Amino acid sequence: MKDYQLQSFQRKTTIDYANNLNSQQLKVIKEASGPALVLAGAGSGKTRVLIYRLAYLLEQGVHPTNILLATFTNKAAQEMIHRAEVLLKSNLTGLWAGTFHHIANMILRREAHLLGYSSNFTIVDRQDSLSLIQECLEEGQFSKQGKLTPKKNVIANIRSLQASSQKKVSDLIINFYPHLEDFIPQIRKVLARYEKRKKEANTMDFDDLLINFLNVLKEKEICDKYSQMFTHVLVDEYQDTNKVQFQILQKLSSHHNNILVVGDDAQSIYSFRGAQIKNLLDFPQIFKGAKIFRLEINYRSTPQILCLANEIIKHNINQFPKTLRAIKLDGNLPIAVKTNDVYQQAQFVTQRILELNQENISINNIAVLFRSRFQALELEMELIKRNIPYLIRGGMRFFEQSHIKDVMSYLKILVNHHDEISFKRAISLHQGIGRGYAHKIWRKLQDKKTPASIIKELPKKQQTGFRNFASVLGALQKIKEPQKAIKEVLEFYKDYCQLSFENPQDRILDLEELAKMADGYPTIKNFILDLNTEGFKGETILSASEKGETLVLSTIHQAKGLEWKVVFLIGFNDYDFPHPKAIESDEAMEEERRLFYVAATRTKSHLYITYPQNKYTFKSGMIITRGSKFLYELDPDCFEEWNIRGSIAPL
Repeated sequence: MKDYQLQSFQRKTTIDYANNLNSQQLKVIKEASGPALVLAGAGSGKTRVLIYRLAYLLEQGVHPTNILLATFTNKAAQEMIHRAEVLLKSNLTGLWAGTFHHIANMILRREAHLLGYSSNFTIVDRQDSLSLIQECLEEGQFSKQGKLTPKKNVIANIRSLQASSQKKVSDLIINFYPHLEDFIPQIRKVLARYEKRKKEANTMDFDDLLINFLNVLKEKEICDKYSQMFTHVLVDEYQDTNKVQFQILQKLSSHHNNILVVGDDAQSIYSFRGAQIKNLLDFPQIFKGAKIFRLEINYRSTPQILCLANEIIKHNINQFPKTLRAIKLDGNLPIAVKTNDVYQQAQFVTQRILELNQENISINNIAVLFRSRFQALELEMELIKRNIPYLIRGGMRFFEQSHIKDVMSYLKILVNHHDEISFKRAISLHQGIGRGYAHKIWRKLQDKKTPASIIKELPKKQQTGFRNFASVLGALQKIKEPQKAIKEVLEFYKDYCQLSFENPQDRILDLEELAKMADGYPTIKNFILDLNTEGFKGETILSASEKGETLVLSTIHQAKGLEWKVVFLIGFNDYDFPHPKAIESDEAMEEERRLFYVAATRTKSHLYITYPQNKYTFKSGMIITRGSKFLYELDPDCFEEWNIRGSIAPL
């Protein structure tokens, strides 16, 4: 028999890399064989580098089926593929690209039988997963008589964090959910039942996709199969990978070590989701002989903005030092603005937005960023007064949030005893009373039955919940001022909040802000009527929105990866930024500093950092405060300071 030798196919080079890339980017494209770490500073064109490296590999004769491109959104993967196809003028059918979950799903369809699943396993979404956890809670009689217990979504979040970090449930609860420490044995049992039920039904949730992908790769034969198949592994946003994703990448590159990861340690801000900055920091030690490339030429911001950004991050010890350099010409210095209080801060921001708009800067090109959601309440009010349309990126307007509506439902009942919606919402917050029982109780009250007679007709657990509800309502009926009423509701609602939400402390801060807002109103009715006016419903103004101009309000976490011409960073005070929880940990403080860096590098031209000098707190009343400690770390020459003069009369 005669052998016929196949020769490797090499595309004709058509791309002028030297004229399309700067010297730092070109170096990556040409030299990033073997393990390679690309430290891509903010605005330095990391996506461009991945696209051109992908195109370069294909031009060198690497077949699309031998390349794995891992991203954090499928949209990002599709955009990269499209741009590479345009560069190469050819179709890239066969390329493995997408999120870790997407790639895991494709491979598990082939290999899941090794774990006892059939290839037609189904994937349950978040809602289906929560429903199954709720069933496991009920089957295990998890509820304790007369006591609130952790809700399904909290347990789901614990399970997700455990899956991504590969840590013990007990350790995670102690570190991230210390208020749930007494429930550790019950949570373990519920999660064990949840895993059993999924396996019996031949289903996986999104966390299972990664865990099971890693498990099949632990089989040497399977690991060899895919690590030999994927001769080149490219990874985007590497600083956001968790432990499981890191282990998957280790397995997939074990045969050849041709792994190129692109990320920025200075933008690692998602540890609360399980992301590990050490995946990036330890890359050279884990992947021996790794080449390190730096992309420091910034195409987004002015030299003045980058000077501030470099000043911010240089104080972190655990990092790969980089110095961002601007392509753009000189611009304005960043401005630190000292205001009397949060109301003057809101007045300054809105007035400055309108002035910038008069200078032909579209409202679409302006964003207001903040560390925590509650910091934007006064600003929302001022924006509504001044007819400036806005949207909350990645969230809801303040009064549309569930915890705000929960507490407000009690106040609404006091003002209007016929408010069925508020009654059902309020009573459902108590142990044992779901929507069904809330409806039954409401109907009985409409039939003129007394609370005492209704209690006798309810099962024991529901009796306890009704009594607790009646007790809170009875205490509220003796209170006139809305701030005191909100504080009374918080006495019981804090426990509910701790057991019902992933971020209870942030929500409690929101509610304390609501109580602060109620200060000065003589009656609950006055407060409710004021909030019920059209302006305070948070409706956008039609005349402005018709132009398509909308201001963005966003937490810094939600703003990562985005950019605007003008950015306002508000509430830059000590004990707000950095977050109080971070102060006791050097590692957490470095992440808070990275958060400041991310905020500063979102802007192209103008940056305003505002901090009130006086602040009303829920526990201590009015206190004197100062700018964040991070502000005092900076060289004074890299920003300008403004003091606000005069005051603005309420509109």
